Amino acid sequence: MLRTLFTGARDAVARVLIPDAAATTKSAWSLRLIELAALADIILNVVPVVSNYLPWWLTLALLVGAWIARHLIQPKKEAPVADQ
Repeated sequence: MLRTLFTGARDAVARVLIPDAAATTKSAWSLRLIELAALADIILNVVPVVSNYLPWWLTLALLVGAWIARHLIQPKKEAPVADQ
């Protein structure tokens, strides 16, 4: 029951805040890269053994990739007007 309640609430919020949430999440590469950067940073700081295999600059590279994806690659769409 709780799962249904949360799913319904999430869908309602997604419809109100982001009219086309499915298409937005498919093209949100910057968000995916930011999540990967956070995961890499957590792994590098929590598991010291992995730091021998992952470079220290991986988080910075992923964040720069997220910036590039957001500002250069993703198309900018105008917000819908409330009257239309």
